[in-house]
Parts: sequence; structure tokens; C-alpha cells
Amino acid sequence: MRVDGSIGTTPPARDMMSRTPSPPAGEKTRTDQTQVRSTQRFSVLNDFRYLTEADKELLHNATGEQIEPGLVDNPGSASPFAQQLALDRRTGALAPNQIVTSVYLKNRAQEIDARNYGRPNLRNPYSGEDMTKALAYLDSIGRSRADLRL
Repeated sequence: MRVDGSIGTTPPARDMMSRTPSPPAGEKTRTDQTQVRSTQRFSVLNDFRYLTEADKELLHNATGEQIEPGLVDNPGSASPFAQQLALDRRTGALAPNQIVTSVYLKNRAQEIDARNYGRPNLRNPYSGEDMTKALAYLDSIGRSRADLRL
């Protein structure tokens, strides 16, 4: 008979349930392996991959950002203007063959403002200095006209 009152060599059930096996020496735990893999993996939800070359040129002129692999692979590091344009492209608000025009940006800004009406802490990504620069750039290259979806 053992000190804890049990008979034999098998430990009591409560002790077996409270123990977690240790990984072999030198091997990472499953959680560590998942964390390592997730930081090295390309995100499926990376909206920047939907941007066209013309979109990237617009963003460069409006925000000064270069949307290239370094920025594309780091979601959240881009301006709200760039993120919204990429989101519009991914969701279809801006169709794949549709070019960005001043009219599109102004109309989309109004939609976003209407949706966020009464929510003072939400800022429209299509506003401020980035929007002003984007409109000036689009006007300078002749894209201030209405846009049509085909």
C-alpha cells in the first residue's frame, strides 16, 4: 500500500488527468509551430493583391506609397485610403475592369459617409489630404469623368 492509500503501481486517476506530456527534447510544441507557420504564410485576405497597376500608380501619387511585395505582405501598414481602395477592388464595389475616376471616389465617399452617419469616431478613408491628392491626380490624367461598369 502506498502513502496516498492506493494499491499497486498505477497512480490515482486524478494524477494521470492533471499531467500533460512534455514534448521530446528539442521539439517545439504544437502552438509554437502554428505561430511560426502563420507568420510565414501569405494571407488569403490580403486585399492588395487585387489592385491593378493603375490603382498602384494612383496610390503612389495620392499617398506616396509603393504597393509592392514588401507593403503587400504587411496588411495594416498601408494608409486607410489604400486599404479602402483595395477592399473596394476585392469586394467588387470597384469592378475588375473598371478604372478609378474622380466621380467613382466622390460617389464612394458619399456612400461611406451615409453608412457611417451618426458614428462620429469613424473616419471616411476617402477623405482628407489623400483624397484631395487622388482627385487632383485623376483630374490631371483625364479621369475626372463618370465611370461605367461593363
